[in-house]
Amino acid sequence: MSLHNHVAIVTGAGKGVGRELSKRLLAEGVHVIAVTRNPLDLERLNAESLDIRKKTGTKIVPVAGDASKEETVEQVMAVLQERFGKVDILVNNAGVGIYGTLDQLRVEDYDTMMNSNMRSTFLFTKAVLPMMKERRSGHIVNVASVAGKKGLPNETIYCATKFAQIGFAQALDHEIKDFGIKVSSICPGGINTHFAIGTGRTPGDPRLEEFLDAKDVVEAILFVIKQPPKSRIIEILMRPMSEPLLKPS
Repeated sequence: MSLHNHVAIVTGAGKGVGRELSKRLLAEGVHVIAVTRNPLDLERLNAESLDIRKKTGTKIVPVAGDASKEETVEQVMAVLQERFGKVDILVNNAGVGIYGTLDQLRVEDYDTMMNSNMRSTFLFTKAVLPMMKERRSGHIVNVASVAGKKGLPNETIYCATKFAQIGFAQALDHEIKDFGIKVSSICPGGINTHFAIGTGRTPGDPRLEEFLDAKDVVEAILFVIKQPPKSRIIEILMRPMSEPLLKPS
């Protein structure tokens, strides 16, 4: 299905999967509102996508802000109304992982992960639903994790946030399917991005080369959102060949 002239919101667009997805959507003819905390990441995305946008005539609208804050969502929706007047795709990709045993993790770690991973998903989804319902079309994609399918060691809170994302998507599907709106979850294993650093690994760790690349996850997202109108992909579980299926690594 052609995505030409669609409008997408991508949270966590400054790095990793979000950055690669934003560029790929632009190449597919999609206008992108790119949301991330760091303005420098948005500047880099803007520069990297310049040639793509010249070829396709697509637009990228950068919004620097915390996706878990209401004021960021309000800013994005104001920009959306002013520039495009519609939204076809929302990709809830913003997220953070802090790892350790439960007695090592702090209340602040819980708040940081739950807000970044789940609160942002709730806020942006709730914000776009009225527009999607009015047009009786749209697609909401949550970039979750294999950690939302099975509990993993040293990931108690992270798993809780990802289980929450998947449960949220499954419940929401019942509410909005009859409006022609699709909800999908992408559940990857290890990805060789900044997200994998800090969990006992360092840049250059040879184990990272065995992980999925960000572009692998982007291909899965594109497969999901390019389904024909009568088809919806509920969930994709993907893991690198080096990882077992749904077992602690």
